[in-house]
Amino acid sequence: MDKKVGIAIGVVVVISVASLAISIAGYQQATKEKIEIVEPWIPVEGVGFEGPIYTGTSNGYIIEFENGVKFYFSGDTALFGDMKFIIGDYYKPDVAFLSSGGFYTMGPEEAAYATTLINPEYVIPYHYHVFPEMAQTADEFVDEVNRYREKGATRAEPIVLEYGVEREIEGIKVLWLGHAQFVFESVNGTRIIIDPWLEANPDCPAKYKNYSAFEDIDLILLTHGHIDHLTPKEIDELARLYNPVILAQWELGIYLSGKVSTTNIVIFNKGHYITKKEMIESAMLQIEPEIDENIRIMLVHADHSSSPQL
Repeated sequence: MDKKVGIAIGVVVVISVASLAISIAGYQQATKEKIEIVEPWIPVEGVGFEGPIYTGTSNGYIIEFENGVKFYFSGDTALFGDMKFIIGDYYKPDVAFLSSGGFYTMGPEEAAYATTLINPEYVIPYHYHVFPEMAQTADEFVDEVNRYREKGATRAEPIVLEYGVEREIEGIKVLWLGHAQFVFESVNGTRIIIDPWLEANPDCPAKYKNYSAFEDIDLILLTHGHIDHLTPKEIDELARLYNPVILAQWELGIYLSGKVSTTNIVIFNKGHYITKKEMIESAMLQIEPEIDENIRIMLVHADHSSSPQL
């Protein structure tokens, strides 16, 4: 081997070894710093703070009622491209319920733009006002949607609901309890409640902080684990009173199964419609659900986190 080539190879080897040593040292330091960063989340004896608990990803819903009407319930979410290709082009919902308060979810401008992707007949904003950092009214959202309508970019007609005032939309009774809490009653009387965070919800009418005011609940649909969408205590109380079926994505359902007394929890995942028949076949239900057999429910994507601290 040429002497100069040998020297060059030796220099490269020395540099490589030195670089590797530096990299390992850097990795060890980064790992140490990472551990130091996450250490505050580790439970400390006597403190009682568990930190975030993984309950899967957030989700929305497509609900197809027995009269053929489809509701898209976005759940807490940011804009994402499949609002057009999956939600709009494939599912083609008649009514879209869009989180629109900003800070935690889409803001008014983003939610209004989402109507151009989904193009429902009607759009209903929600998840605003409860917290001071969010939009306090739906005015900006409505103005933006109407601008898109004037340009022919969407057919969506905005509907702004009032807390505690039931309204019939496409044959389905819709009751907004403020924030992200809704009750739907289908044509044949199936009653569905979504994300029942009631007691601490400042916009929930006082009447509905008394769980017996609902008279009947057949289904509870959950979108994610954040404390402004559910608490195990409230789920447990509603389950005790009405013995409903609870639908949740896999991880959230497993989490709840250790927190509530009911076993009527159906855990499933995104990508497939579920019906009454499949609810019965997939879970050990204590009851036969009083759900119209023609209602179909689909878990769909939402771009948001999902970790309770409970």
